[in-house]
Amino acid sequence: MTSSMESKPDPLQVTLAKICPGQQVRGIFTTESGASEVSSELQLSFYKRPRIMVDRVNPFFWLGDAWAVIVYFSTGGPNWLTTAKLPMSAEIRAEYLSDSRHEHAHFGDWSSLAGQILTGLQGRARCIFSNRIVVTDQELLVVAVSLNKKHAEITFRTPLRNIAWTRRPHRKKHRIQFGFIDGSWHTPTVQGDYCTPQKFMDIFPETLPHTAKIPDVLTSPPAEGTGS
Repeated sequence: MTSSMESKPDPLQVTLAKICPGQQVRGIFTTESGASEVSSELQLSFYKRPRIMVDRVNPFFWLGDAWAVIVYFSTGGPNWLTTAKLPMSAEIRAEYLSDSRHEHAHFGDWSSLAGQILTGLQGRARCIFSNRIVVTDQELLVVAVSLNKKHAEITFRTPLRNIAWTRRPHRKKHRIQFGFIDGSWHTPTVQGDYCTPQKFMDIFPETLPHTAKIPDVLTSPPAEGTGS
């Protein structure tokens, strides 16, 4: 009787235990899932989006392929055939850092850490999935999770030591900004009731407020902050 009343383990937590052995999960945040949820200015071309969960096939996904063909012929030149050119020059970086609004969501080419996490958010699959930003006691990861949460695949991972700073770029919007040691940064959106800014700041207590400038880690260490 007692065993039957015990709550079943969360399938996602079980999966994370398998793909991150020995690591303690500190936070899970739902974020953009696939290129369609990423700004068009930051999208990979369709054929450069990483294939994920190749053994998970939903037979009805041919409808998505048919819709893509319709879009192709109706627009004549769909954006998904072209990979976005990401900001990467020193001049653009200096401009972004000096902008008083501090609202630039991304800096760094596709090979930078920010470009790699952006790539990880744009996986393509023939099944329904959603992306999670997972923070463990050792790493920051992007994990694609199947609808039933029984299948998961890491699409980006980096040690926490590669995060130079975190920042809330807006007081009200659920966006979080990761700045990396190579001078790049990216700003994913988090969704759901659990994914509150306070939850994020509990994990990263030195998170900078939206009023703080984007730190220039290539010339000086970031200032400490507590978020707001």
